[in-house]
Amino acid sequence: MKRILILTCVMALGFPLTLTGCNMTESARLKAALEKTKSERDDLRLRITVVTQTRDQLQEQVNELAQSRDQLQKQVDELTQSRHTAVAEARKSKEEIGKLAAQLQTEVKTVRELQDQQTQVLIAIAELQNKLKS
Repeated sequence: MKRILILTCVMALGFPLTLTGCNMTESARLKAALEKTKSERDDLRLRITVVTQTRDQLQEQVNELAQSRDQLQKQVDELTQSRHTAVAEARKSKEEIGKLAAQLQTEVKTVRELQDQQTQVLIAIAELQNKLKS
């Protein structure tokens, strides 16, 4: 009976001690997992910071490119307007050149007619001079 009592006491004391040992092992494993999780969390926070900074830099570049695009579009619009103005002036000049060329042709014809008349007058003068001399 003593043996049974001792065995029961040993088992009664041993069982909780065994559970406590398992619990301590489990606790140590959970603490290690917690430390690993904290470390991973810190690494993720660091990566998030880097990604956020990169995103901000890219956003600044996008904003700068948008401003450059707007300036270039403004220049394109101004150059297009200048081109349209130049084309209109060229057409107007071409029409004016056509008018002036027609006027020049008329004037050339008039000058030729006057030269012919002058030649006839000179011939008539020469004939009169010859008649007067004779």
